[in-house]
Order: sequence, then structure tokens, then C-alpha cells
Amino acid sequence: MSKPGNKKKGCLKEIEQGELTHSTGKKFPFKIIHGWDAKASLQCDIQWKAAWLALLELIEKTESDPTKQAEILETISTEDAHWRWFDKAIDYGTDEYEWFHLHADGKPQAACLIYHPKPSVLEPGDIFYVEFVAVAPWNRECKIRPREFKGLGKIILRAAQRFAVTDLKLRPGFCLHSLPKAEVVYANLNMVTVKGQEKDSLRYFELPQAFALKLIKAN
Repeated sequence: MSKPGNKKKGCLKEIEQGELTHSTGKKFPFKIIHGWDAKASLQCDIQWKAAWLALLELIEKTESDPTKQAEILETISTEDAHWRWFDKAIDYGTDEYEWFHLHADGKPQAACLIYHPKPSVLEPGDIFYVEFVAVAPWNRECKIRPREFKGLGKIILRAAQRFAVTDLKLRPGFCLHSLPKAEVVYANLNMVTVKGQEKDSLRYFELPQAFALKLIKAN
């Protein structure tokens, strides 16, 4: 890894925009903001934690049996529910890190933090490493309620990939260590696992250049 750089100054830039389809069928515009933004990270903490609490209350209301409550909760991707995005903003604010927040319907819908540069283990050249990426709790699959928006993880990773190529001058491709329940998401992105690169028992995934180029061109 490179030596830590200087602390970033609050330079925020809208790098992508588009339209999302809500579970109700209603269309919502979205925008992706690049840049270190402690306020946006704190909004993730406040609004997402409240959403987790509301979901737990909904599970209790829907199912009175604690065992069945646990079974419902097990089907939801909750492995990152303990993450504190504001703390991450404080800890990861130097030049080798890039922040992305996806906003729609007046709320932070997804967040992503990447580190660069990172040597690829599959092909020659430098790519970026996804330190953290997550979508809001209301955008996750759940048996007892529809998720509001789908595909936001792919959308924000695609924006990060485009930024890495155009602004950071990295070659197409990125890598990460996946939480167990998220592995299927990355497999669907055509990322591949590489043995011997595990970290804290988490498997290493990397997106080959050919598929990264397709992701960049996708709508």
C-alpha cells in the first residue's frame, strides 16, 4: 500500500445521475456524489440504523415466535449492520481513498469507499480495492416486505469503476473481500475468487478487465 496522503478537503462533485424504479412502480431520479462527506456518512448511520430498528419491529409484529423471527432475520443481509459510516469517514479521509454516495428520494440509498492503487492479482496493472460498499436496509431482500430499489450496489460500483478509469487513470477492474452473504452478488457481477488471498476468513474477489469494460459501458 502507498503511504497515507493528505487529508481531503470538502470537494464534492456529482459524477452520475439517472432514474430508479421504486417497488411501487414510481420513478425517482438519483445522483451519485463523489468526495469525502462526513455529513452524508452520518446520514447513513442515522437513517439506516432507524431502518434496521423499524425492520426488527416489523418482524416482531409479523411473527411472535422468536425462533421464526430469527429465521426471517437470517434471510436478510445484516452482516454490515454494525458499520459506523461516520467513523469510517473520520478514519478514511486521505488521498488514497475515494468516497461515493448515491442519493434518491431525499435519502442516502448506497455508499462506497475505495482504496487506490491496488495491484491486480489476475492481470497486469493497478486497479482499486473496495474497502466498504453497502445499500440501505430498505433496499435489501426481505421475506416480509418489498425492497424499495434494486441493483444499487451494481450502480454505485459501476460509478466507482468509471471514476477510477477516467479520473484516477487506473486500468478497468477492482477487487474486494466479501462478506459471506454478499458473495452471490459479486459472483453475479462476474467477479472471480482467488485462493490464497483471503483476509480474516473473507474470500477475495476480483473483476477481470474484460468484464470491467462491460460494466463501464452498461446503462
